[in-house]
Amino acid sequence: MSIGRNDSCPCGSGKKYKKCHGISDLGSVTSPEVSRAAELKACDTELGGRLMRFARMRHGPHWMHDALESEGMRELSDAEMPIVIPWLQHFKIDKSGSTLADEWRRHKGRGISPDVLLLLESYGAAWVSLWEVAEVEPGRGSRLTDLLTREERFVHDVRSSSILRRFDTVLAIILTCDGVSFFGGAHTRPLPPQFADSVVRRARRLCGVRTRPVSPDKLRDPNMQLELLAVWNAAVEDMLDQPPPTLQNTDGDPFLLTRDDFAVVSPRDEVARRLPALAGVQEPEQEGDDTVFVVTRAGNPVHRSWDNTVIGRIVLSATRLTVETNSTRRADSLRSAVEAMLRGRVRFRLRKEENTDQLMADAGASAATGAERADKPLAPEMVVAMRQFREQHMRDWIDDAIPALGGLTPREAARLSGARPKLITLLKEFEQSEERLPEPQRIDLQWLREELGFS
Repeated sequence: MSIGRNDSCPCGSGKKYKKCHGISDLGSVTSPEVSRAAELKACDTELGGRLMRFARMRHGPHWMHDALESEGMRELSDAEMPIVIPWLQHFKIDKSGSTLADEWRRHKGRGISPDVLLLLESYGAAWVSLWEVAEVEPGRGSRLTDLLTREERFVHDVRSSSILRRFDTVLAIILTCDGVSFFGGAHTRPLPPQFADSVVRRARRLCGVRTRPVSPDKLRDPNMQLELLAVWNAAVEDMLDQPPPTLQNTDGDPFLLTRDDFAVVSPRDEVARRLPALAGVQEPEQEGDDTVFVVTRAGNPVHRSWDNTVIGRIVLSATRLTVETNSTRRADSLRSAVEAMLRGRVRFRLRKEENTDQLMADAGASAATGAERADKPLAPEMVVAMRQFREQHMRDWIDDAIPALGGLTPREAARLSGARPKLITLLKEFEQSEERLPEPQRIDLQWLREELGFS
């Protein structure tokens, strides 16, 4: 888990990392727990190097390759190494019934430092599991909950506290020494709630436990740990391979920016007089030399609070009339209406459609330069308007039929034990999305949890 000092800060402030949470990495104010955790982690890193040298000396230069092959594992990705290598050293049991760390300890005999002894004992008591971030304290660490055993730990780790978000889940080994917890190993790809939920359900089936806490002893079984790693890797691949979202308008049509261009072949004023008779056309507005007619329809199939839906714009210039919509179906309907109303007064020339793949690429490029744009804050009235819109959307959402809930409304799903887990996952996704926004733009969703009985 790493981030460049000149990258945009993951907290969503819009500042560069070095000017936001990266400040905490400088160590200007360090608690005794953070200092002790850093000291122990440095010792753990040194111990890992010793164990690797010992393994190569005792078992040959290809020890790690052979160890992985014996478990049927492929070559490691960069994301897996920080958890698999500690696993090979401290959890994988050989034919003698010992781990590499056990073998090294017997070989070393006396002369092992107190901190190394603490680490070895801590690995012996630890397990591999799915840890959800319950709270992040930038510059200090994160409070994590084991989604299988329901144990809690506060992990003192400054760097990960600037990267992890609330409701992220990590596959990790957490060590506790001298009352201080830190990562012994962690897969570097956290999962968001949607993907973590599927891993948790699969892990519970593997453990033979439906709802009650899983015993840590079950998660200390090396075979179970390998199963968890395989399930986690599959979920990460699913997350990385998921297709881009299918953009739709509120009619459910595929989103496609469409421009139908007409030549005006009669006096412009005559065309301008006829257009207001078109169904749904609003009072025209001037945009420079152009006259713009917005076309609406009463109500909205998705947002019940909306009085109407904008289905297109008609832009009239001296010699051109352009019909702008966001789907082929709306474009065809509006074009037919315009041609019927202005028969003989305009002549269709061509249709232009903007590729949505290009829109997504442009959005990605814009996101990459988000730190620079964020230096120009939104006007206060725009921030207020955006927050009010999203707050109203969520108040409507609570009573809407949601496809992800099998067509139930959130209120209905909250009352059904089979639907509640999916609803909780959705709420986590919403809250995580809010926390990505700059603080002035966020809305408080605590009322939503209370309304649904999850407070």
